[in-house]
Amino acid sequence: MPKDTRSRLWNNIPQPVFVTGAAGFIGRRLMNRLLEEGVNVVAFDLLACPESLCDSDLVNWIQGDITVKADVKLALKGCQSIFHLAAMVGDWGQETLHRAVTVEGTRHVFESAAEYELLGPVVLASSIVVYGDQIDRQRCHEGLSMGATFGPYSKCKQAQEGLAQSFLQQGLDIRTVRPANVYGAGSKPWVETLSSELRRGIPCLIGGGDFDAGLVHVDNVVEILWLVARFAGAKGQIYNAADEEGITWKRYMSDLAKICDAPVPRSIPRLLAKSLAQVGETGFGLLNVAMRPPLTFEALNLVGSCHRIDMEKSKRELGYQVQTTYREGLAEVGAYLQGD
Repeated sequence: MPKDTRSRLWNNIPQPVFVTGAAGFIGRRLMNRLLEEGVNVVAFDLLACPESLCDSDLVNWIQGDITVKADVKLALKGCQSIFHLAAMVGDWGQETLHRAVTVEGTRHVFESAAEYELLGPVVLASSIVVYGDQIDRQRCHEGLSMGATFGPYSKCKQAQEGLAQSFLQQGLDIRTVRPANVYGAGSKPWVETLSSELRRGIPCLIGGGDFDAGLVHVDNVVEILWLVARFAGAKGQIYNAADEEGITWKRYMSDLAKICDAPVPRSIPRLLAKSLAQVGETGFGLLNVAMRPPLTFEALNLVGSCHRIDMEKSKRELGYQVQTTYREGLAEVGAYLQGD
């Protein structure tokens, strides 16, 4: 990292640091990073503290519900900075639930932060899904307008960022990170669920899948979250988080299939995939089925698109450098799936 960039970074994040969604996939990795840095953390989640974090004197674990403002406000009391990761994640589900967790839960965090007048920043973990249909049509840089959405997840993530802009204008120090498709040991959609589907021989590739998957290893997301929290010029800014290694869906799924001893990944034409998504979403919606359809438009937009996620701003302003390469990340995933 250039010396002049280092000089513009905060040396310390005001503590204690409040982390929502601390028991989640990204949350646990972020918690580990914060503890390595000697940061005092108030961790907030519906789930109990994982064993790996329970013994640290730096952690105060609070079980609570992000949809209940009283829970959020009580847990946040005395904290000075925030990493807000809690959200309803998934390409299916009732929009009311997505909105309650992702949008209203975020409102509770922002309102409480504003009422307490925190000394430090509020770092929001958003997602590249806010680019909507732009993902397959544009190089997605942080100044690009949001595109058309495909389901409650992307719709509520856009609304979440709308809240961030509103509270930013009210004076709250909000910084936003938009991770791409986050993989790594413990990733439910891109490792656990995908591995299961590959083993069953379900076609997972769209149109051959020979295009950029927009992957980002979880440790690289954590690195950007950490840099954004420390960078003095990040107030009101948005930063993408992607690996830019050009790994295609075909390569990733083929590598994953080898790891979990699954058949060679199968593909279906994009037009057929659109038809299946239409039939599935319509049918499941009419029947009010809670279970996820075999294919959704939200998933199709990610797995069926060529991702061109621009990282120039993150590298230029934050001095960001990749922490975990695809080869290293895949080795970690292999050890995880094989129980090593």
